[in-house]
Order: sequence, then structure tokens, then C-alpha cells
Amino acid sequence: MSLISASARATAEYALQSGVSWYRIDNPFMFPGDSDNKLKTSDSAWSTDVRGALFLPLPTERSNLQLTASVSQMHYGSTFGNYTDLNGNGPYSLNQTKKQFQGMYTWEFSDLLRGRIRHRTDDRLYNYFGGEITPSTTTPPRGISNVEPEFPHIREDEVEVAYRVTNRFDVPLTWTQQTLSYTVPGRVEMYNMNSNAIQAAIRYTAGTKSTLSAGVRRNRVGFPNRTAQDVADFDSGYTDTEFFTDAAWRYTENTVFVAHLGSIARHFNTLPNRDSRLVSGELGVDWHYSTKTTFYGRIWDRPQANEEADSRLYVITRGVQGRAVWQATPKTRVSLLASLESQKSQNFATAQISTPTSGDDQVLRLGFRYDYDITRRLALRVDAIREQTTSKSGGNIDYRRSTVQVSLNYTFDNITGPFNFDNQQGYNRARQQIEDLR
Repeated sequence: MSLISASARATAEYALQSGVSWYRIDNPFMFPGDSDNKLKTSDSAWSTDVRGALFLPLPTERSNLQLTASVSQMHYGSTFGNYTDLNGNGPYSLNQTKKQFQGMYTWEFSDLLRGRIRHRTDDRLYNYFGGEITPSTTTPPRGISNVEPEFPHIREDEVEVAYRVTNRFDVPLTWTQQTLSYTVPGRVEMYNMNSNAIQAAIRYTAGTKSTLSAGVRRNRVGFPNRTAQDVADFDSGYTDTEFFTDAAWRYTENTVFVAHLGSIARHFNTLPNRDSRLVSGELGVDWHYSTKTTFYGRIWDRPQANEEADSRLYVITRGVQGRAVWQATPKTRVSLLASLESQKSQNFATAQISTPTSGDDQVLRLGFRYDYDITRRLALRVDAIREQTTSKSGGNIDYRRSTVQVSLNYTFDNITGPFNFDNQQGYNRARQQIEDLR
């Protein structure tokens, strides 16, 4: 009866958002600067967007269900909506439905035991690099020109259970499963991937809400579609074993320092001569400079993320990123982002892969976002992104692309949220879930 009473007092929060977006896209296939290919050009596109979210206490605020989904139908202009490659194959089109979904159930039925279950899927246009290449029958990914439409599918499932030993200490155990699926046969063969990770840690929470944790993570990564020759050249998979520490130190109410340090032992399935020991490290700060301005900073040294598996799969990245968010007025926000990253291949000769990359690249990214809430429900957003990759080996070759997006969205939600430092727009939790997904 007490659970029924608590559930009756809890309020479900939901938000529904519809909109339209206009894009100006330059060099989506990331051709080098000196290329004269007809597809190294700009084009316009537009999309219709629908998003929805639900925050449902089950049965109370301590145990809740969060569902968030987004669907955007892209419509490119004639250049990328109907094109062929150098060999006349096609016609191809980059028109696609971009889909995202995330569902998470967070539970805490007692003071001793809590956890969460999360499911995520993501379908979007492939992150092309290098422009059009002549299809190769010997070097993977085989038989592709690198301008064929590609829409990889990401699926991730996660389960975490944490036992609270004391008010300060808890022991979280996490299992994560991830799959990455491509559509073009050459990439299916080489880069379709699945991984299974289990992590155990012990975490300490101080009275200031600072946390310190340490543990071990074991991740098995496999490429199920690789041929015998692929396995001989690149292996069928590897296992990472990482011992790590994580810290979040709340120096003041407005300043938080974060850190991650890990030592990774990477063991390949069939090519033990390529076994290696890697470092995974990150330092960062979140600084609320004033009620209107927040700065975020990160520096890192780590292996490439699994969900970006492509010709740069076995890559070590070192980078620095800075982001500033200015809440100019309760209705207007401006965000600036800049990052500089180096990417170096680990153990594998890039000549074995047909996609052009030097194995020693420098990536510069610049971003600008402007948000204006015309009314509480009607909002305008302008997003601009510029990316430049410089291939450092064999001469400095530049690859550049940029995108400008202008969106107009209307959102209906059932209740308003609290107006505070982190939520000056009064979004309820469901609408915040939509913004996080975008």
C-alpha cells in the first residue's frame, strides 16, 4: 500500500518535440584539399525532426524509467541526393532516416542496493574520411569506393548493480555489450564488431559529493566477419584489461575537477607479437565562472573509442578540448568549442588498409552553437562545425569539411521544471533528456 501511495504522488513528465532543420554541408566525404573530384563540393539539405521523451517514477522518484527517442528524415539536394562514383556506379543518395533511442531504468529499492539497466541504439550517416578511392580487391575494406552510402548501426546494452557497504562506500559491478554493424559489404567484412565488457570497482563518496573509485575493466572485442586473410593481417579481435582510478573532486560548489588514469594490457587473439600495454588518461575541469558563464576543459591520452571502428581502429589519441557556455539571457545561450587531437596508429601498417590515412594525423575541430527560446515552447538553434585533419606523414595533406545547421523546434511538455543555475529555461526532466540526446 505504501508503494501504491508513493506512486500516486509521483508525477510522470513527458515532452514531445517536432521541428525542421536546414543544412549547408561542405565536403561530406572529406576529400583532400587538392582533389578535383566532382563530389568535393557543397550542397544544401533539410530534415523533418520528431523527438519524444518520458520520465516516469516507478514506483517513486528513486526508481524511474527514462525513455528518449529521435527520428530525423534527411533530404539532400541534387549533388548528394543523386550521384555516381568515378566508375559510374549508382545512382547513390545520402538521404536517410537518422534514428536514436535510449531507454534506462534506474532502481533503488533499499538503502543497500541500487542499479540501472540501459539500452541505446543509434543510426546515422558514416563519418567519411579521405574522399573517393579506387576500389581494391586486395587491401581491406575491399570493393568499396568510399563514397557509397553507409549508415552504421550502434547498439549498446548496460546493466549495473551497486551494493552500498556504508554511507560512504559502495561496490558497483557493470556489464556492457556493444555491437557495430555496417551495410556496405567491404566494411561489413572488415569492421563489423561486437564487444563485451565487465567492470568491478569500489567507490568512495565524500560529504562534499566528491568521489574516488578504483577497479578493473575487461573488454573482449571481436570482428566476426573477417576473412582468414584479414585475421592474418589484423587479427579477429583483442582483449583489453584495464586497471583504473577515477576521481571527481568538488573543489568548491562551482568548481569540479575530474580525472581518469588507467593501464591497459591489450592481448590479440592470434597475433601475440602485437600485444601491447597502453595508457588511458584524462584530466578535466568544470568551472561555473558566474551565474551566466561556464567553462569545461579536458585533456586526454587514450585508445580510439570502439564505436568509431574504421581504418583508424587501432589508434591512440592525444588531445585537448575547451568549451564555454554563456547564458546571455534566460532565453539566449551561446556555446563555443575547440579541440586539437593527434591520432597515431598502433602496431598496424596503414598500407594494409585501402582507405587513405597516414597513421599520424592531427585533427582540429571548431564548433559554435546559438540557442534562442522565442517562446517557452518555440526555439531556434544554429549549429556550425568546422573540422580539419592534417596528414603528417608523407607531407602535410589537409582534409577539411564544415556543416551549418539551422533548426526551428516546437516542444510540448506537461509540466515545467525547476528554475535554477543548471536549468534556467525551466525544462522538465523529459525535455532535458531530449536535449542530452541531441
